[in-house]
Amino acid sequence: MAQRYLLGSADEVKAGQLKTFQVNGTSIVVARTDQGYCAVENRCSHLPLPLASGKLEGNVIVCPWHGSRYDMCTGENLDWVRGVAGLTLPNWSRRILALGKQPQSIRAYQVVEEDGKLYVEF
Repeated sequence: MAQRYLLGSADEVKAGQLKTFQVNGTSIVVARTDQGYCAVENRCSHLPLPLASGKLEGNVIVCPWHGSRYDMCTGENLDWVRGVAGLTLPNWSRRILALGKQPQSIRAYQVVEEDGKLYVEF
């Protein structure tokens, strides 16, 4: 059974913004999307770099390092290694930058809002 951890007030997570929390030794990123509150591990699956400074586009978090895109609510990889430092690369060079790795999802966590407080389930 999943363990529930208090993140804080729901007001701390503004719509359209990313908020980082440390939970049980794990860094997670939480967002309020049109599907509700969603959370993923704060680590890109391409290279273990933090996602927290990336962009939130609807329900999608975009890695600030290589542009990989992930669904914030499921962790599913939607697009793999699109560029470097915000520059989109052509497909042939994207394969090189991927370092031979296949697209991988990231871990998603269930977020629950109760009485104005947010909890994450591990």
